[in-house]
Amino acid sequence: MRMQLKNIYFAVLLAFPGICPAVFAQDSSKVKLEDIEVNFLYSYYQQDGNHSPVTGGRGTEKLDNNAPSLNINIPIDSSRSINIDGGVDFYSSASSDNINNPYLNPNHVSGASGFDERSYAYVTYKKKKGKIEKGITGGASFEWDVFSYSAGVSWSINSKDKNRSFGFKSKYFFDDWKLIYPMEHRIGGVEYLPTDKRHSVNTSFIYSTHLGKRLTALIAWDFVYQNGILSTPFHRVYFQGVDQLDATQRSVIERLPGQRMKYPLGVRLNYHVTNFMILKGFYRYYADSWGLTGHTFELTVPLKVSQSLRLYPFYRFNQQNQAMYFAPYQVHSGNESYYTSDFDLSTFTSHKYGMGMSYAPLFGLAEFKYFKGRKAQLKSIGLRYANYRRSDGLRAGVVTFGAQFMLKR
Repeated sequence: MRMQLKNIYFAVLLAFPGICPAVFAQDSSKVKLEDIEVNFLYSYYQQDGNHSPVTGGRGTEKLDNNAPSLNINIPIDSSRSINIDGGVDFYSSASSDNINNPYLNPNHVSGASGFDERSYAYVTYKKKKGKIEKGITGGASFEWDVFSYSAGVSWSINSKDKNRSFGFKSKYFFDDWKLIYPMEHRIGGVEYLPTDKRHSVNTSFIYSTHLGKRLTALIAWDFVYQNGILSTPFHRVYFQGVDQLDATQRSVIERLPGQRMKYPLGVRLNYHVTNFMILKGFYRYYADSWGLTGHTFELTVPLKVSQSLRLYPFYRFNQQNQAMYFAPYQVHSGNESYYTSDFDLSTFTSHKYGMGMSYAPLFGLAEFKYFKGRKAQLKSIGLRYANYRRSDGLRAGVVTFGAQFMLKR
């Protein structure tokens, strides 16, 4: 699928005054406009494993992903703002290449990894009046096999003393899939799945409070409802005894229910040990209507090394119990109504750990001019590395670089 960037370009046009002077149309001599904040993020992700669902739960999971993104916050006045978020993922996937090269096929010829892109852009408008803040958002993402559109609302209220807040946000997604089946199942235009559409509603309720001078707490409950195509059309499943069948009959297409509900509950605690160290703890319990359950624990320890330099080591542990429809390669009997060999739905434990750093001098790192002599400043830079290990053999690593700019108005 050809990369589609027009939404991102449109967002950038709105954000940068050198291209779109209308952003600066207000009379700054009458109203002091806040600076525009621009955050650039680039991450490189790499993984490998041997349980690809494309080849029935056995086969390479090698993937590389380069992901530049841009987040721009434009204050309109003291109570209103527009936030624009856009980016592109450039990835190569060896497992995607096997959609046309079925694993265990005697005529299989290993090809190069498949190269694809995903582009996305979202715009959010927020307005604050007194203790209440409201927002609306909308956007889209485009991938080689899925077009996704979304719209949402948010609302929050702070207590009079600003020690407590409550809010909710809800977002609707409409996904339009291109049904790409494994090579051996493209027979006379037969459709194996009942629909190529997916509808999702994600709703979150969030409550935060101060429990003392040093301790803050946040509780978040999410509810997700999905309807439509929840199977991936190019995921294979191999039943028991398939070695005795003809190569074109060995696999079937993953089949999962057309509805799913998720209802995780999370608690976050932040404790300010000293002026130089904070303990940030997080726990989440996950459950859904497919029988999948899980527990996640995370600890981050931000350390203030100097006025400008901060380090934040982190560790995350996850334990998951499999969905009722999962079984590994050649374990499904073929008598089930639903079946998958996607190890993301299996039982496993995982560990994620790493280190981040940010450097933010009081007066910034550099200044430059960008439009009609207006000043801009590079405020801070950051770098983060995370290592991921899963008990089923999946291994991954991600490096992220970030930079924050402030554009004077």
